[in-house]
Amino acid sequence: MRMSCNGCRVLRKGCSETCSICPCLHWIKSPESQANVTVFLAKFYGRAGLMNLINTGLEHLRPGIYFKKQ
Repeated sequence: MRMSCNGCRVLRKGCSETCSICPCLHWIKSPESQANVTVFLAKFYGRAGLMNLINTGLEHLRPGIYFKKQ
């Protein structure tokens, strides 16, 4: 069984091999920061809104949807 990514764990949803949140979190180093970013965005957009935002982006652009450092 696969472990849930930090985004899915915070949102309390099941994580799968095709998880759309996981690629968005790879550039964030610490697990605590990954959780904080996910919580912030979920509070701003709502859980369903965040998932819709990520899933409407093209697959190769999804990692850039989360805030990136300049």
